[in-house]
Parts: sequence; C-alpha cells; structure tokens
Amino acid sequence: MKRIPLDWPNRQHSSTVSVGGLDWHVQLTGKGPVVLLLHGTGSSTHSWSDLIPLLEAHAQVLVPDLPGHAFTLGAKLEDLTLDEIANSLQLLIEQLGIEAPSIVVGHSAGAPLALRFAVVSSKPPKLVIALNPSFIPPPAVYTSFFGPLLGPITRSSSLSSLLASLSPSLGMVDKLLDSTNTILPETRRVYYRKLFERSEHVRGSMNFMAAADIHKVLVEANLYRGKLICVLGNQDAWIPVKPLEKIILDYFPAAEIVKWEGGHIMHELEPNKVAQLILEGLKTEFGD
Repeated sequence: MKRIPLDWPNRQHSSTVSVGGLDWHVQLTGKGPVVLLLHGTGSSTHSWSDLIPLLEAHAQVLVPDLPGHAFTLGAKLEDLTLDEIANSLQLLIEQLGIEAPSIVVGHSAGAPLALRFAVVSSKPPKLVIALNPSFIPPPAVYTSFFGPLLGPITRSSSLSSLLASLSPSLGMVDKLLDSTNTILPETRRVYYRKLFERSEHVRGSMNFMAAADIHKVLVEANLYRGKLICVLGNQDAWIPVKPLEKIILDYFPAAEIVKWEGGHIMHELEPNKVAQLILEGLKTEFGD
C-alpha cells in the first residue's frame, strides 16, 4: 500500500494482492453480484473513481490496475497479451475469494479484454458493457506520440524512462487527453500526469497496446454468448463511430448499440449514465 499515493481516488478501498507472479493493485468494495471494471490503455483505477460510489450499494465492485499499468507490478512483456491478462484476472478473482463477475465493463482497450475474459472464464459474465471499444486500430495521434515504443525497442526501458521524464515539460499528457474530444477537468487530468511520469507505466501501457490481438477478439466473437452492449461516443476522435459501428455490426450482430454525445473518455464525465446501464443490467439479471 505504500506505493499508492495518499491522495489516490478511493484509496480506502485499495489493497495489494499477490498471485501468479503479479502484485496487483485492486480496489474492492460493496456487496452483491460482482461487477468488474477494466480501464483502457494508459489509465488506472482512477478512471472509475466517480462510478464506484454509485454502484457499491448494489454490487461488489472490483477495480484492478491492469498488468503493466499504474500500481500493479511484476508484469513481463509476455504477460501483456489479452489472453494472458484474462487468465491472470481469473487467478486474481480466485485469490480474492469472490464470485465470478456477473457484469464486466471495459473502456477502450479494456473492452476487448472484457470479451477475452468472458471467453476464457469458467463462469462467463451475463453482460459485457463496452465503452468506446477499441475494435479498430489506435488513432494516428496516439501512435505519433508513442510510435517509437511500439517496436522492438520496447524491450529496453531506456526510451520509456526518457519519455516519462520529458512528459511534464512537453505537456504530452494534456495533448493526448485533449485529442480524445473529452475535455477533462484539472481534477481528473492530474492523475494521468502522475501515471505518465512513471516509466513502468509508460512501458507497460505501450506494450499492452502493441500486444492486443484485436483480430482474434473479432474472429472468436461468437464464443461469448452473453449479452453485449456497446456504447459509442459520437464525438470520439480516437475510435470514430462510423467504422466502429460497422465492425460491431459485422462481428457482433446481436450486440445492442447505444450512442452518446461525447468523446473517448466520456464515462469519466458522465459516471451516472454508466451506472444506470450497469444497474439496469443488475435489475434484469437479479431483480435488484
């Protein structure tokens, strides 16, 4: 717990869980059916900080930092594929001694991970909610900043350390956040800046993105037989709604598509809308 900053959102729910060679930072709170929240590339538990209090009276909410991200330590490069992380999440849940998640919510790259978790899980979730899912390649603005990190050089930590050290002076994180078409307030930006000052976070985030086998997620989409809701931001500059909608219709024809006005990180500005979707799912499945 010493590595978790004292001002980190919902720190009172934080703990460190060691399993499978990883030291996970997780936040766990509430009682009831388990809801698992999976952040996207470059993010952390903080992305869900305003959502957790809205759910904990109705569900047991599990929010991990993904391997390679933030305060979850010990991930090797080969641990950062979607399937490896999905399997590691199962080990984490078993170690925690909680029920299998009934609902899994994934944002951006967390959405393909949510589907792979649903496929490998011995007890698949009844509902997956994909917020601006990264079912298409990352945007040019992302790779223009981090392109050098997406090749073999990622196996050396020197470039990620340099990038982390330069991040504050270059205003890089703020430029990235603004490019999403979600204008986050300063109170939320500060956490992203802190994360990208950590070379381990930079390196892990970029390798996670590079290792994501989206093609496998799509071609094996039919292996998940639960309900899928895809929430698309009409102003998302990172994952444009038109090509994304086509991918969803082609590979997930039974999915429910919901469109919101907002950019790529819209869930951080409108946690109440995300909570409503989740609570409706719980009510449908459990009569809560």
